[in-house]
Parts: sequence; C-alpha cells; structure tokens
Amino acid sequence: MKEVCQQILDFIDHHNNYLVTTHMGADGDAYGSVLAMVYFLEKMDKTYDIIFHDQKLDTRYQFLWGWQKIVSFHENLKKEFDAALILDVPSKNRMGDPSKLLPHQNLCVLVDHHPEENGIAHINLVDEQASSTCQLVYEILSRSEFQMDDTLALLIFSGIMYDTGRFSFSNTRKRDFEIAAELLSFDVKPNEVANQLFFSSSFESMRTIGRGLADMEVQLDGRLCIVFLPLELMQKNNHGEIEELANYSIAIKGSEVGLFIREADKDFFKVSLRSRGAVNVSTVAKALGGGGHAHAAGCRYKGKFSDLRNILISEVSRQL
Repeated sequence: MKEVCQQILDFIDHHNNYLVTTHMGADGDAYGSVLAMVYFLEKMDKTYDIIFHDQKLDTRYQFLWGWQKIVSFHENLKKEFDAALILDVPSKNRMGDPSKLLPHQNLCVLVDHHPEENGIAHINLVDEQASSTCQLVYEILSRSEFQMDDTLALLIFSGIMYDTGRFSFSNTRKRDFEIAAELLSFDVKPNEVANQLFFSSSFESMRTIGRGLADMEVQLDGRLCIVFLPLELMQKNNHGEIEELANYSIAIKGSEVGLFIREADKDFFKVSLRSRGAVNVSTVAKALGGGGHAHAAGCRYKGKFSDLRNILISEVSRQL
C-alpha cells in the first residue's frame, strides 16, 4: 500500500485540473472521501470540479466542508480535465453520467474498497479489507507532507463512522479505531457526527421507516426478511434518510439475509442486500447486474416487483 499511496501523491503533484467524482446515490463515505481529497487538492493549489451523478444532493452532509462545491451532472456541462480522482466506486456504470467526462484511463486514479469490476484507472488503490474509502484516503494523506487539521479530520472520521455503522458493522477493523483515535486529537466530536449522519431525519422519513417495518415480510422460514417501499412513499422522502431500512432488514433474530427494495421510478427498483455471513450477498446482487461486499451489496432492476421479488428469493434460497 505504501508504494501505491506514494504513486497517488506523485500523480497529484504532477497534474492540475481535476475531475473528482463518486458513485450514484452518494453516501457518507462517498461524500467524506471526495471532500477530503478535494480539501487536499485545494491546499496543494490544484483546480478541480466535484461532479456527482445525483441530481439532488443529500442535505445531511451539509455540515461537511465543501458540500456546497458539489455540482450535479447535466448534459450542457462541457468540460475537459487533465486528470480524475475517482472515489468509492468500482465501475463507470456505478459512477453514472460523470463517467462521460473522464479523461483517458492513464490520467485517472481510483481509490476504493469495493471489489474492482473493470479497469477505469491507471493507478488503483483498491483494498476490499478496508472499512471505507475514507480509511484509504487517510492512508494516502498521512504519507504526504500536509499536516492533518480539524477540517480534514472531520471529513475522514465522518466517512469511516458512516461505513462502519458507528463502528458496529463486521467490516470494522483495529485500524479503524487507530485512525479514529488519531482523528479525535483534533476538533472532532463523535456524538455530533453521529447525530448529523444517523439522527437528523425528517418527520416524514421516520414515518416512512415505520411503514416499511410494519409491512416487512419474512421468507425461507424466517431466514430472509424483505422491506419494500412503493414509489408513492419514495416520492415523499429524501432517499438518503431512509437508507437505514437496509440495516433494519437484517435486525430480526434468526434472519440471515435482509433486502431493502424501493421503487425509485415506475417499475424501476433499487435493492440493498445485507447478510449476517451465511450468504455472500454480492453473489446475489451480481445475478441482477449489481455487486458489492459479502455482507452488503446492491443492484437495480427494471421490471415488475413480483418478478424481482421471486428472483431474489430464489437466489437467496440457492445461497442458503
């Protein structure tokens, strides 16, 4: 890792005008890692544009430095970049529209902790054992001459806290606590970060979470739990505020796999999959063109809900 980190620092030193982007439906680790790298670019006097696929930015992350600098992609956005920093996303498909703006692969750097799906960058720091992309950003920047400060510490800490589920998910490692301890020597207050990330939901989103839990179903003798939200409910909510339903789907005693299915558009569904360990949900997601980690994965589906439900139950049953 040390060698790749130095390659990335050298790459940043030798280029100037950057595209910085992440995956569709950006989450806490995506925001944290992107803004941490941008903060470093700014301190290095580099120019950049932060461009997300998402047309509506998640306001939960407004407390992070640089949130207001993020631009949503639009077709009239005509820009050319000397280089690109791609964070927390393993493929162009998951990047969405900003992939149209990428320079040549030789001018791209990828930093990610998801299984790599296809070559999109010349320099790759991909570690599936890392809890988060923010952890890897820390590893890079801690090897630079730039001194950690309050702003950068908050950005990195927030991403690690988000992707480890407040340091409770199975991806949490000793290294996360070591980094967190270092970051807490700066002006980072864990309770305030947790409140911003996990306990700042709107009244409507909390009611929607309740609806999802009330209608939860169990299959395969209780080993599979399914939470579904129809389009009419999704249209009333900030989608990021109800993502916690993905984790609630695996919170039932005796369950092995949880599915959170939401109808994002007419007959278009997004699926988050969670596993306690008996099933590699990345394999299930790949059956529908998705991917992810063994314990947490995702996919998208165009078609009828009944067909999607049957496919997922069949795939989970096969894995169990």
